[in-house]
Amino acid sequence: MIVVEKATRIAAPADRLWRLLSSREGQCRLERGIVASIEFEGDGVGMIRHMRLEGHPPEIVVKERLDLCDAEALEMRLSIVDTGDVVPFACHSGHARVIPAGPAASILYLRTSFVPVDMEDESARAIAERNHDMLIANVRAVLAEAI
Repeated sequence: MIVVEKATRIAAPADRLWRLLSSREGQCRLERGIVASIEFEGDGVGMIRHMRLEGHPPEIVVKERLDLCDAEALEMRLSIVDTGDVVPFACHSGHARVIPAGPAASILYLRTSFVPVDMEDESARAIAERNHDMLIANVRAVLAEAI
């Protein structure tokens, strides 16, 4: 199993960052460059995200289930339930947590775990690291737009 973790300081209060991560609109905005579109099925824990990936035909859909969404602890976890036959990871789980860092900042912690399918570990790790970097860049860009 590969585990990729990253934490970074975000110049936004924890509640603002949490609203961005946990809302449907926020999730769509934060996946730019990775996901072409997201449709949601259901609400709350157990909800399924149907994602069409950038650069793939629209009929290819990756599905993720929301396994944890704790507004008090400011953390959420999603797991892939259908790879769309394009995601080369088995047992993929993504975890995000927002940690308050005073009144005007927070720490965004990201953790992804998975087993690569028919690919080298380092290539798989590079994909996960790139996805973390893109998500963080999108967080910063979206927060800057709102100011």
